[in-house]
Amino acid sequence: MNRQGFIGGSDLYSIMRGDWHDLWLVKTGRKQPDDLSHIFKVNLGTQTEQFNIDWFCRDTGHTVMAQQSEFEQTLRGVPFKGTVDALVYDEQGQTYLLECKHTSSNRRMADMIESYMPQIQLYMHLSNMNKAHLSVIFGNDYDHAQIDRSTAYLSEIVDLTAAFWQHVVDDTEPTNTNAVRVDWSAIKIDGLKIRDASKDNQFTSLAYDYCMSMPEAKKHDVIKKELRSMIADDEREVFCDILAIKRDKRGACRITVTGGTDD
Repeated sequence: MNRQGFIGGSDLYSIMRGDWHDLWLVKTGRKQPDDLSHIFKVNLGTQTEQFNIDWFCRDTGHTVMAQQSEFEQTLRGVPFKGTVDALVYDEQGQTYLLECKHTSSNRRMADMIESYMPQIQLYMHLSNMNKAHLSVIFGNDYDHAQIDRSTAYLSEIVDLTAAFWQHVVDDTEPTNTNAVRVDWSAIKIDGLKIRDASKDNQFTSLAYDYCMSMPEAKKHDVIKKELRSMIADDEREVFCDILAIKRDKRGACRITVTGGTDD
């Protein structure tokens, strides 16, 4: 497969993890892309993609309007190209990008969002979609998440990619760099966002009281209720150095103390 002349969504994974040299070899034609035709998990994901799309539509009531749509656009001198798994629409006619993945049962949705956020944000921009669904098969389990578009996040990804692409344009050999993580906590997932409450004195004080009062069940329950009341309807997670409160898709809030104790 010819991977020269553009940056694709999967290339962003190499750029973000700092594997610039190997990608540069491919993009300058000095090396052929790895042959994935005999990689089991790659082929499994390909074979289950249609089932993944069908199950997502069955689970959500969405309808497919297009599959394997290709989009291209040059951003800051970088020719980007992406093939979207599917475009879907809901009963109100709102359209979404749909990206499907198949992974092991050991991974969590947060891990998948972390890994594929650059690709999904790029594809939303290329296809001019404001929201995307990430549909994931976890071994024998299934889940999906809705992700909002973020121009600020994509801007950082494009800046990083432009720095890499300059090595391709100038034919100058890059060295591998450190892996880069772009913060996506401000991006709404399933309509909810994360808030860092480390500088919120009331929240931090209550968090401390919560931890100290755990042996005293009655007082502990009162503080727990008050803590949960501080989570706004549009927030999926609020945290500080002491604990984090996360809201699940059913709306229930779970408190996790640093160290792993849940309540």
